[in-house]
Amino acid sequence: MFELDQRLFFTLYGGPDRGAAAFLMIALTLLGSGWSMVGLVPLLAISRTRRFAGTLVLTLLLTAALVFGLKQAVARVRPVHALAGVQGLFGTPTDFSFPSGHAAGSFAFAAFVATVLLAAPRRRAAGIVAGGLFVLAAGVALSRVYLGVHFPGDVAAGALVGLAVGAVGGRLYTARRSADQALET
Repeated sequence: MFELDQRLFFTLYGGPDRGAAAFLMIALTLLGSGWSMVGLVPLLAISRTRRFAGTLVLTLLLTAALVFGLKQAVARVRPVHALAGVQGLFGTPTDFSFPSGHAAGSFAFAAFVATVLLAAPRRRAAGIVAGGLFVLAAGVALSRVYLGVHFPGDVAAGALVGLAVGAVGGRLYTARRSADQALET
């Protein structure tokens, strides 16, 4: 299994020649970083979106905690430290590699928002938005391999963790919203 992960890694890795694709991959990595949660602060300040943003933040924090625990339990070395000739093309994280926190957070965000959107009464554009979020999440995950800091198995596991936690968080939010709406009528 590790051999397959290595072969796939070298297929996707950008290598030391930092071409134009590296700029896109760096942008995707930055988009998928934990710091992007700062963009949720305005939603927390508005009463109409506070519950949505608060539940999303809790979902992302739970995802991060699960990733941290799994990283400690598995203790997989990153490809940049494990494979000869591999350089980190945008920083070199020092924590463990499995699972990818960027992939987990991105897929948790996409799954949460998609679950909420698809449960809403007006779903015409929801599928398009949800699809776009998953394409972005996949791009963030791919960027981590391209930049040399994760194996493909790391991002696949992170994506699965994020999908699961994000979907559960989104369902909890929509169930609570539905219960509140039923009480109002």
